[in-house]
Order: sequence, then structure tokens, then C-alpha cells
Amino acid sequence: MSGITNATQVSAGGLHTCALLSDQTVKCWGYNGDGELGDGVTNHGATDFQGLDTSPTPVTVSGITNATQISAGGQHTCALLSGGTVVCWGDNWAGQLGNGTTTDSPTPVRVSGITNATQISAGFSHTCALLSDGTVMCWGWNWEGQLGNGTTTENSPTPVQVSGITNATQISAGSDHTCALLTGGTVRCWGDNLYGWLGNGTTTNSPTPVPVSGVSTATQVTAGGMHTCALLSGGAIKCWGHNVYGELGNGNYDDHSVPLDDSSIPVSVSGISTATQVTAGGFHTCALISGGAIKCWGDGEDGELGNGAYDASPTPVPVSGISIATQVSASCALLSDHTVKCWGPSNSGQLGNGELGHMSAIPVDVVGLP
Repeated sequence: MSGITNATQVSAGGLHTCALLSDQTVKCWGYNGDGELGDGVTNHGATDFQGLDTSPTPVTVSGITNATQISAGGQHTCALLSGGTVVCWGDNWAGQLGNGTTTDSPTPVRVSGITNATQISAGFSHTCALLSDGTVMCWGWNWEGQLGNGTTTENSPTPVQVSGITNATQISAGSDHTCALLTGGTVRCWGDNLYGWLGNGTTTNSPTPVPVSGVSTATQVTAGGMHTCALLSGGAIKCWGHNVYGELGNGNYDDHSVPLDDSSIPVSVSGISTATQVTAGGFHTCALISGGAIKCWGDGEDGELGNGAYDASPTPVPVSGISIATQVSASCALLSDHTVKCWGPSNSGQLGNGELGHMSAIPVDVVGLP
């Protein structure tokens, strides 16, 4: 099998991963129980530990020839198309595909009413789009207020406008919360706040955006499973929220002898001063360092930190053998030669190396189609 050699972006979801290619097509691999691979096929000849369909090698998403950005969520995937429209595919139980239904789709369907999007972000069961006028629209699951429109009682299968956001420059949808980077470097978050991942010093949920405390020079925000991080101008990183595995990166974590070391306000990640990108996974975080190296911290039980070990680390550790990365998403990296490497669990084939059930604590090459 030949490897992917023309990738321009990688996005790692819950149990699947996708890559945007230089010809503006998209390939995905991993779990396909809800159609999140997008090729319309429901039997790829392989099944995961639950007996559900999966593909441990990349397959081509149907009908996409003009994608400019992709985002893999919990069990669905979305693509931003040239011109500003958005399509999504996969699980749709809460309306996260945005086409006005709650019917799953194994091929891309168009999100209703979005014509001027500039960025998309797929969360666990909701999706958001940044529009060209600086406003944000979200759709899907909303029981924790993650759609940001002031309600918490109804999901929405079509986009609704986030309240009070008019100058966003970047967005990130997490598991049950969402954050937006605003012009000038401040950050606002909304939705579930059980462990303080909205960053406003409380653990109270908010169905409308609240300002993150003490962050005024952010250049990027990333919302993970139960924590959030921001890249600051100059290259430092701050994180906030749940810290059971050390995913905040400040040297603390839950050792079961003291209370959880969560933080409802941002704390500085230890030893990071030249980062150019940050990505928050479920219970770990990774940063792209100036020059092309990657460092990760937090949960490493399944090799998510990529340092050759299967242990958690509350401080950043270098990912083995990565020195020419240009982008990182959870535990996958795009390299300067347009190849992709992934590390961590592969119970559903999400490493893309043709194997199922074999986790890897060091990066492996994503292969192409036979």
C-alpha cells in the first residue's frame, strides 16, 4: 500500500480520522458505524471490537471535489467547501449534520442556510461554523447549552446563531462546550462547565458565551473533551478545565490521594514557549512547536502522547520521530512532505496503517488505498 502523500490538513475525531488532500478531495479512515467515513459504503470488510463496520485504511468521501477545510467530530464529519457552504455526514441523532433531519447519512449532505462560512468545527454531537461577518452559527445537541443561543432544552437540526458574538476569528467545538477566539485576543466559551472548562472561574453551565478569565493575547483556541486550551501570542499555552490525567500540562494531576486538580481559570503549560498550534483531545493535549516538533501531555494509557510509553504525563513530552510537522490534530500530524502520521489507540482502525486493535505509542504512517 502506498501512503497518503498529498495531504494539506488532518482532523482526528472520536474513533475516525480524515485528511484533506491537495486536489480538495477528502479521505477518511477508522470507525464507520454511523457513516462517518462518508463514502456510502457500510461494509468495508473489517469490523471493530464491537463488530461494527470500520476501515483501517483511507477511503474517499463521496462527491467532494472542492473542500477547503475539514473537521472530524465524535461520530460525524464536516467539510467547508469553496464559496462558503458546508456539508456533513455520519451520525445525526441530534441534528449535528445540520440538514433539518435527525437521519444518519453515509454520504455528505448540505447544511441548511450556510453560504458564507470561513471555518467549521465538529464537536461530539454538535457542529459550529464561523461566518465571514464574524458571527457564529451552531447546530445539533444542545442539552448543555453548547449551541450558545440561550436555550438548553432543545437540539437543533438547523443552524442557530450564537448570542452576542460578532467579531470571532476562530471557533472550536468540544465535547459539550464551544469556544470562540475574538478580535484582539480574548476568548469566550459556552455550554457545559462541570469542571470549569468555560474558564470563567465557575463551574456553572452557560447557554450564552462567557469571557475566559485572564486571556487577552490568544491567537488560537481549542476545546477538548473536558478541557480547553489557548495558544498565546509569543508561543506560550494556557489550559483550563478537567485535569484527571494532567491534560492541563501544569505538572499537576489526580493522583487519587488529593482532590482533583481541575482549574476553572487558565493555567500555564509547563515548558512551552514557542508553540505555533495547540490541539485538545479527549483527555490529552498536543502542541506543534516552532521548527516542526510536537509535544503532548495528559492521558497516555493507549499511547496518545506518542513518546513510546503508555503512561500519563502532566507535563509536555516530545512525540518520537516527529521533526517536520506542519499541523497536529489530537494524535495525528501532517508533515511538511504532505504525509500523515498517527499514534495512540487503533481499536477502530483510526491510525490508518491498515491494522485493527494494535495501539501504537510511536507515530505510524497512514497508508493509502490498495
